Amino acid sequence: MKQRKIDIVLHPIRMQLIKALVRKPMTVQELLYDVQDVAQATLYRHLNLLKEHHIIRIKEERQVRGAVEKTYELMEGAAIISAEEAGSITKEEHQRYFLRYFAMILKQFDDYLEGDVNMEQDGFGYNQIELALTDEEFQSFTLEFSELIKRYGNKMNSHARKRTLSTILLPEKKNGGKKND
Repeated sequence: MKQRKIDIVLHPIRMQLIKALVRKPMTVQELLYDVQDVAQATLYRHLNLLKEHHIIRIKEERQVRGAVEKTYELMEGAAIISAEEAGSITKEEHQRYFLRYFAMILKQFDDYLEGDVNMEQDGFGYNQIELALTDEEFQSFTLEFSELIKRYGNKMNSHARKRTLSTILLPEKKNGGKKND
């Protein structure tokens, strides 16, 4: 049975690979450095699965000391679950995927708490804000937010500290236009 794209993407190791490749194309050695605590054989297995499902591709191959070094890149838009794909998922599957997504965030949070923590200096925090927007305003907000993420999301360098921004957009339940009293 063929796996759905969401099953391929929402795997902890593959999510790390996708996040790394969003920033720039990378070799296996660069990925091993970026995605720590993953054995090289495991990394290759996940790269092959992402490649088989057309989420990543080989950008370049070159000879290095008698071996072929491959540089992988993320295919534009390939790791995004479309509205059509999301619409074909049952409520129970959505709940399972959301839990998997949340578990990955919780793991990052646990890892952070194990380190040298200075929440104010680190910029750590979590909050929730409600946005009352028309559909048109929401579309504008989404475009502006995407532009902001593009501007800052690809600026990783050796002097930068990686910070993860996780987003979840939860629209209120539709109830036929009636206000909840």
